[in-house]
Amino acid sequence: MKKLTTAILLVALVGTALFSLTACSSEEEEDLSSKVEEKVAAYRTDLEDSADTLTSTVAIKEYLSNWAKEKGITCTTDGHDNVIMSVKASEEYKEADPTVIVCSYDPKQFRTCIDPIALSLYAVKNNESTGRLTVIFTSEDGHDFSGIRSLNSKYFTDDSNVFCVNGGDKNMWSTSTAGRSSYDFSTEVSYTAPEGEKAYRIRIEGLPGGIPDSRISSYPNPIKEIGDLLAYFKTNSLIYELADIHGGESGNLYPKSASVTVVIDEDDIEKFQKRMETAIENYNDNNLEDYPEMTYTYEEVELPRRVMTQEHLNEFVSLLYTLIDGVYSRDDDDNQVSITSIGSIIKNENRYTISAVGNSLSEADLTEIDTAYKTICGLANVNYKKTDSQSGWTSDSDSDLAKQVAEAFNSYSGADMEYRDCVAATNATYIQEKNENCSIISVSVNENRLERYTGTLITFLLNQTHENTEE
Repeated sequence: MKKLTTAILLVALVGTALFSLTACSSEEEEDLSSKVEEKVAAYRTDLEDSADTLTSTVAIKEYLSNWAKEKGITCTTDGHDNVIMSVKASEEYKEADPTVIVCSYDPKQFRTCIDPIALSLYAVKNNESTGRLTVIFTSEDGHDFSGIRSLNSKYFTDDSNVFCVNGGDKNMWSTSTAGRSSYDFSTEVSYTAPEGEKAYRIRIEGLPGGIPDSRISSYPNPIKEIGDLLAYFKTNSLIYELADIHGGESGNLYPKSASVTVVIDEDDIEKFQKRMETAIENYNDNNLEDYPEMTYTYEEVELPRRVMTQEHLNEFVSLLYTLIDGVYSRDDDDNQVSITSIGSIIKNENRYTISAVGNSLSEADLTEIDTAYKTICGLANVNYKKTDSQSGWTSDSDSDLAKQVAEAFNSYSGADMEYRDCVAATNATYIQEKNENCSIISVSVNENRLERYTGTLITFLLNQTHENTEE
């Protein structure tokens, strides 16, 4: 009878212990989730509130450096405007492999950088006393990867686990990202005095811009819209003259705005106005819900002193209409493989330069895009120049790092993770060039998954090799 009583007590004690451990584990997960949700939202709000002042590389670099100083985090900068924050390993995690987070910042598109910056700031401040962590904010100017190209390779050792964090329309973890080519198409134009009686300025403004990615089918490129509008005028015998056209800031980015000034023959003013009202209504119907700050307007302005000659107008509008923009190719499962985007039109005296970018997960497609743009420019008698290129990056989706991240994602969110190819070029290419032996994962994140992705990263850090002092 005593043996039976003892056995019952042991079972009860073990059950109580297991219940306590389970309850404790559940509480810890809940505490981490609540902590991440609260603090990462606070970091994001602060970045949003400061966004209007963070319009230069100097301002962003100072913001990040001052933030680190206030939080007591070791921080340095290099001669290429990169900001490096570091946290030493705790005694418990001294055997863990080092982790590096690389996050770009760009004054030309700062608002699209807010979510990856918020994730990175959370990690460096709230890493739960885990292993050695380095968070590097690399500078960019129009998504040119200038900072990371010049970054010292010493931060990426053979045993480093590197997370390349980027903003994106779709949230994803990737072991493959696209290669990229950038282009300039330039032409001289000649001018003459206008013959029409009235001038109008057409403007599309208030779009968010960002990096060309998987949303390219739905992003309302204002340069392309204006190019299509001018082509419509020509094919529908609406007589006009072109005084000025410009838009965007960088060929590597989506344009936020575009503007064109046209001179209209008095006999065609009513026809022009009707077409503009229809174009604006259709454009707003298709895009205003997704981009509520966007405006599409036209107004009468003072008659310009000069306009393009008809010969150069025809050549320029034909070029703008013909240049490829949008999804270039898809795979058998209808996933995007290659995309192209017209990013800017810039005027310098009598020369116009149109800049564009092509991204592709296929090297053969990138070569095809090169050839397509070169052929179009040859037919239009326009100068073609490939200004930059980078290779795509691919890693093993069955690597130890990839498996550990998937496990951390499942542990934190309770959902299964699938690695997806990223059709946008990322900084992962340049990390691999600095040390092909380190392990890399590319992360694309926006506000919709910011808390989940941040929690996954912290869970990954907690899961690294360590001594369990509680035992």
